[in-house]
Amino acid sequence: MCYDFNMNKDVIYIEPEDDITDIITKIENSKSKIVALVPPKKAGVFRSVVNIKLIAKAALAAEKTVVLVTTDPPIMKLAAAIRIPVAKSLQSAPSVPKLEEEAEEVIKEELRESSENTEVQADEEDIASEKKEEKSSEEDSSDDEKTEKTEKMSETAKKKDKKLGNEKSNNKFIRWFNEHRKLATISGVGVLILIVILIWALAIAPAATLMVGIKTNLNNFSEAVGFTTKFDEENADEGKFYLEEKKIETVKKVEFEATGQKNVGEKATGDVVVYTYFKGGGGSVSIKAGARFTLNGLAFTSNEDAVLSWDGKTPSSCENNGQASAFTSGCLISGRIKVTAVEPGEKFNVAASNSGWNTDAPVAVYSDGAMSGGTDEIITVVSKEDVEKAKNELASSDQTENKENLLKEISDNLMVIEASFSQVTEDAISTPAVGEKVESGVKPTLTAKTTAMIYAIDKTKVEEFITEKAKLGENQKIYEIRDPFIENFAKTDSGFAGKLKTSYATGPKVTENDVVEIVKGKGFGQAQHDLRDINGVVSVTIDPSFPWVTSIPSDSNKITVILEIKE
Repeated sequence: MCYDFNMNKDVIYIEPEDDITDIITKIENSKSKIVALVPPKKAGVFRSVVNIKLIAKAALAAEKTVVLVTTDPPIMKLAAAIRIPVAKSLQSAPSVPKLEEEAEEVIKEELRESSENTEVQADEEDIASEKKEEKSSEEDSSDDEKTEKTEKMSETAKKKDKKLGNEKSNNKFIRWFNEHRKLATISGVGVLILIVILIWALAIAPAATLMVGIKTNLNNFSEAVGFTTKFDEENADEGKFYLEEKKIETVKKVEFEATGQKNVGEKATGDVVVYTYFKGGGGSVSIKAGARFTLNGLAFTSNEDAVLSWDGKTPSSCENNGQASAFTSGCLISGRIKVTAVEPGEKFNVAASNSGWNTDAPVAVYSDGAMSGGTDEIITVVSKEDVEKAKNELASSDQTENKENLLKEISDNLMVIEASFSQVTEDAISTPAVGEKVESGVKPTLTAKTTAMIYAIDKTKVEEFITEKAKLGENQKIYEIRDPFIENFAKTDSGFAGKLKTSYATGPKVTENDVVEIVKGKGFGQAQHDLRDINGVVSVTIDPSFPWVTSIPSDSNKITVILEIKE
């Protein structure tokens, strides 16, 4: 019988002090059609078959379905006899437990006995009640009424004696069982447990682990191989393997100290006088904006384009004109040009000077007035050197971490070429930017994207290549290939090249299945003897699952074989 236990149900948790009357009252007061009773661990009221029967009757009268939520075996057996459903938990589906025939008969006998005792007790109560009524009405009743009551009491007593006589007439086994019910139940359960233990110990538990030592020889392996990044060019049989590129990209920040300095004060300004002599009378000279003028290493630039020409007022010959040196003849061409210092600073506030000026323009220059307005204001800024240093620091600090994270993402069926690892840090962005002011107490940051990359090849194909090149005998096999690696990995005109190196252990061809087929079903001594007869087997150790196991199981699934390499 099944119930929809997931529908609305009323869950009643029984307290240890609750008696049968309290439980029946809770069932009757429940508003749900399904009532789940959860007994406590020590629920004496639930260990009485009479109480269980009363619970069932109360539920039937109230038109409710009672489910006992318990895993207690005694309660489950009583519930099975009364046909009350049981659930192991509030989430599991309830069902009526099955009961062994022997236990069922015991509980039925207990039910019969309890029923008879109940009836006898009722008869005794009737007799007591009748005696009380007789005494209260003795003075008013007639002799006939007294006689009738006496006969009724006599019939009730006879009925009780008959039931007691029937109980005494039961056979000796039932009487003994009734007198030693607890002992009989415990003995039956004990026998059942003993049978289960014997079945488990002799049929289910036996298993064995065999450690078989195989003598092997260690061989070195070294072979030049090639690599390609194009899948269709792979030829693993010939030692040309396809390179699978694995990479990760990370974006990280690093703080750094700004060491650059910048003068953001005002730039000095002023005028310079430029002049030249143009032979032949007349002519002009052009000076572009940005023309450079220097005095004692301090540079100034012209603010705008300027054109100098002869004014036509001096004599046409314009010879000498009182000048000497390079400009000793020709017409004087001169003009005044506004200039600005190339950098801020008070040092550019220079006095007027008739000499010492140099220029890249085709003129001579001097100043007849001082330069002024230059001021100093030194601030800390990010320099190019600061950014490069932080970039290198970021790349080196991330390299180990990035390599570890990259290796974690590579599956076990791939062989990593560690020599191929590379890392590139690019797109570094400084905040503040290069040349910008860094406020007091603030550290600039460098944000950079780093790409870490490594190559890997198919491990199975590498092992197949090693096995093929080893050229083993017919009765030989490779038991272990020890951590192959690529040495001298480098890029070539045709792809990549390197040298595959490792060591491998070879020995007689013995498989785990061979061992199982030889030993299954045999005693330990015979199994050891038969295995030692195999060429190359130098040791055999058998580890049984339990001390009483003295033979190898016939079931292959209960045999574990471990082949140990003995060099």
